[in-house]
Amino acid sequence: MSATLYVSDLDGTLLNEHQQISDETRDILNQLISQGMWITFATARSQDSAARLLQGIHFHLPMIFFNGVFIYDPAGGRLIQSNLLGAETAAQIIASCESDGLHPLVYTMDSAGSSHVYYKGIFNPSEDRYISDRLSAGDSRFRLVDHYRDALKESIVNVITVGAQEQLDPAYMAFHQHPELICHYGPDIYAPGYHWLEIANSRANKREAVEFVKRRLKAERLVCFGDNLNDLPMFEAADEKYAVANAHELVKAAATGMILSNMEHGVAVYLNSLQHMIRP
Repeated sequence: MSATLYVSDLDGTLLNEHQQISDETRDILNQLISQGMWITFATARSQDSAARLLQGIHFHLPMIFFNGVFIYDPAGGRLIQSNLLGAETAAQIIASCESDGLHPLVYTMDSAGSSHVYYKGIFNPSEDRYISDRLSAGDSRFRLVDHYRDALKESIVNVITVGAQEQLDPAYMAFHQHPELICHYGPDIYAPGYHWLEIANSRANKREAVEFVKRRLKAERLVCFGDNLNDLPMFEAADEKYAVANAHELVKAAATGMILSNMEHGVAVYLNSLQHMIRP
């Protein structure tokens, strides 16, 4: 029987609308992983953010963070892929966004490997939900600043801006065809009416990331699960791709099929139905 790698998005897909893993999903995934099913995830979240949500799930295969900026191998305890932005390019992105009246969040990693998020304040409900929730949870990455000079001295992970679509469109148009960059642009599923624009190294995308993990594991087939626009690249690489019932319409249109929603434990229920396909 061929070895199949299963890769799920987190927010809106494996996580429920409360940004949590349900007990049912946790129990099913752990059972399937213990039986030998190859399951991992690809998320726009950082390693710090995802780790808090995934406690108790025994993932052991390479994990994809920041839409493919980083691929982390838990077995070896190290990053096996890093796709960072150059400081000069990041400075140009920041300056352009600020000239459009936007307030970028700049994600970095310092020389000791610690993550930081530099930001100038909270300017809309989407940012408030995101930043305030993490600060209240004790997230120590955030640095409130008046300028981004310190950020540009560190390794730049990506630059993110948050706002209404009409506010972000000029920045998207300025960078989405840049050969060295990729723009992940889509709605905030937790704050209707707002969008997120993430600008990163062109190699930081879920397609190249899942293909890398597939090659590394020598898997023969790839099956992916997603809900939002940043999942479309990995859908392109997949032999089969499934949209949860709550997915964006474009994701549904690109999918092989539909599964139950994230609130109905859709990914876990579907994977559980495949137990007979697990190698003995």
